[in-house]
Amino acid sequence: MVSARKNKKGLTPIIATILLLMMAVSAAAGMFYWLSRVQGQQQGSIESVQTKMFSDLTSSVDVVDADYNDTTQVLDLYLQNSGNSKILLDNSTATPTTQWILFDAAQRAICATDWHGGSGAPACMLNCAENSTIAVGQIRQVRLNLTLGGCSVRSQANGTVLAFQIDFSGKTKTAGSFIK
Repeated sequence: MVSARKNKKGLTPIIATILLLMMAVSAAAGMFYWLSRVQGQQQGSIESVQTKMFSDLTSSVDVVDADYNDTTQVLDLYLQNSGNSKILLDNSTATPTTQWILFDAAQRAICATDWHGGSGAPACMLNCAENSTIAVGQIRQVRLNLTLGGCSVRSQANGTVLAFQIDFSGKTKTAGSFIK
């Protein structure tokens, strides 16, 4: 009977070791599953950020010409999409919308607003209706009415060079100038 007891005592450390190994393997498998899920989610969000960033980096609009008519206080902008994705021109008050800043000769902001034509804002009268776009490679004329209070340049001397910066819904920016 003494020898039977010794055999049982000898099996207990082996069973304990096997149980510990099984717990370690199952914990490692659980961690691997969890980490692979987290990594997959992170990779997906990084890919979407990279796609948006690439689109934003390759979006570009150039000001081909800017003509101001002092009699009607109308500014005609000719914008060319030189990027590889269409650019939204929008005169609505809802996001996304085109924002602009108009500067005087000393580079002080005269006005900073969107093109919807509200209080003190220039009204976009041509080619910037809701969901209007500039296609890739297209040159588009945009006509702004600057008769409204805050953006009026009537007080500026004739021959003054005025500058502007346009933000197309955060997708790209451009800048230019015109002579009053």
